[in-house]
Amino acid sequence: MSIPFLSIARLQRTFSTGNVEELVFVPGVNLMVGPPNTGKTKWLQTLDFLLGDPGENPFEGAEETGLADKYEAAAVDLILGGEAFRLERKWREPGAKTKIFVGEAAMSPREFQHWLMQGLGIPLLNFPKGNPMSGQTWPELSFRMMLRHIYRQQRFWGDIADKQPEAEQHACLLQFFGLAERIYTDDYGKLIGLRMKAERLRSRREQFNQTLDQLARDIISEPELSVAVNRASVRSAQLRLSEQATELRQRRATLLKDGGRRAIADDEQGHISRLAERRAEALVTLEESRRRLRSTNERQSELKRYRSELSNELERIARAEDAGAVLADLRITHCPACDQAVSHKSSADRCFLCHQVMPDEPTIEELGAVRLRFERERLMAELVEADELLQVLSKEAANVGAALSDAEEQFGLIERELAPARETISAFVQEEVSGIDVALGQASERERQLGRIAGALDLEGDLTEQINKLEKQIEPLQESVNELVRSTDFEASASKLEDGMNAYLNALNVLRPNVWRHSAVAVDLTRSSFTIRVGKRRWHVALGGTDTLYFLMAYHYGLLTLSSDLQTHYPGFLIIDVPGEFSGEAVEDKENFIVQPFIDLLQTDAFAGAQLIMTGASFTGLHGAHFQRLNQVHVA
Repeated sequence: MSIPFLSIARLQRTFSTGNVEELVFVPGVNLMVGPPNTGKTKWLQTLDFLLGDPGENPFEGAEETGLADKYEAAAVDLILGGEAFRLERKWREPGAKTKIFVGEAAMSPREFQHWLMQGLGIPLLNFPKGNPMSGQTWPELSFRMMLRHIYRQQRFWGDIADKQPEAEQHACLLQFFGLAERIYTDDYGKLIGLRMKAERLRSRREQFNQTLDQLARDIISEPELSVAVNRASVRSAQLRLSEQATELRQRRATLLKDGGRRAIADDEQGHISRLAERRAEALVTLEESRRRLRSTNERQSELKRYRSELSNELERIARAEDAGAVLADLRITHCPACDQAVSHKSSADRCFLCHQVMPDEPTIEELGAVRLRFERERLMAELVEADELLQVLSKEAANVGAALSDAEEQFGLIERELAPARETISAFVQEEVSGIDVALGQASERERQLGRIAGALDLEGDLTEQINKLEKQIEPLQESVNELVRSTDFEASASKLEDGMNAYLNALNVLRPNVWRHSAVAVDLTRSSFTIRVGKRRWHVALGGTDTLYFLMAYHYGLLTLSSDLQTHYPGFLIIDVPGEFSGEAVEDKENFIVQPFIDLLQTDAFAGAQLIMTGASFTGLHGAHFQRLNQVHVA
């Protein structure tokens, strides 16, 4: 299996006049040399635009140089995995400003990036930008993000990828190492989604508990709820209130009984007791009569609706018979299939339309009439039966009504007979009974409030159940993700970059002794972060000035060394636009030694097809590189 390296064969720009200028590149190290203001950076900006920049013009913001009006299109011959493709951007052509043409196919920048990553064998995936549990949408890890580590712009020499968030830098490194597809898996995305949902439910449950606790203690001041509201405390309060209500009822019954003994003579107490028993029996009879009357009335109403439906159906049958009598003599005059007039040329004993033998005429006429007559007789029988049932129900309703009247009259007589005894007893116990009744009402209302709180606590139970269900789904996913992470050797991947960077710095010291006087570079990589240290200190703290430039060159060299490893996804392509303060005639002799390790690396068989494009002032005396010399100085 060959490694799908990315390289540039030819870069072209088309003038507004139609003329074309171009640069030709080869695999290996390509050096764009020339004095300042010869257009080296602008050529690289053109290439960057061709590689998926979402803008509409590669020279936006360059009005002072006239470049925005000078050119109308650009193209690049791209070598992708040994296969050549031609890319074009036409920012003056209507409808094509944001399109990237791959051959004849027009693509949006996003579609082009997908095409390019597929050609490079780099998986498409999404990654968490920061804390995975933050709730932010996971963006796609795009080729443009990775290009920040592949194309070192002249204005960005302060970080491994300037103005790129650390989480994005980390994701790009994991992609280069070939680890991103093992970390940002579908299972990991599902796991984060489930854990966020579970956390939201926990927060909701906590807020619910706090609100319920505060409201419950404000509404009812039960001792059991003075500290916390939960099922156990509510059950305890309900039990206590139930016992209290039972005790109050018993006291009330005892008071009434004692009051009756004191207020009513002994010889009358038996009569009063019998009246109370009769009252209870009359009340039962009264309730039963009312229930029977309601049931009878409901049945009667239902039966009346049924009888009305039968009457309507009989009317429809009658209308159908009338219509049949009117339409019986009509004959088919046109074919129902082709709508042509039907000729009556067939014999009289056959149907003129289907040509089947005709039955006797009376038989045909009687078929419909018989069906209608049968349906009418059935409906009439049901109507008679409904009328009979209505008569029975009417009699039953009258009887029940009479029984209800008797029961009401009997109950009224008993009530009137008991009224004097009630008044006598109430004179003795009214005040105490009233106090007990008030206490009973209060206890009953508190019981209802506790019942509502208990119902609210059921919602907490539902939330807990939902959380438990989510935890059961989370557990196997978490184990799967953890197992994948445990089997991922982050240290080995970090060592590849670390070894490449230190190899470059060693090569610098060979070419120019003691140019790197610091300790070796150490790379630490985990699932969620990375650090690059020089000795024991973070690199940007330990280094300054020219040492930072050597360090960043080493970083790109280290990434480039990953290209030969089939397990990684670095495309074997690098662009370095050296900053002005690092080049120039006064420092020409310093340029060669920072390029030589790249030349030596890309001349090996393992990196055949890989490419470096680098700018500089002259690189005098440097061998093994392909030169593109730019001599025309552009003056504003």
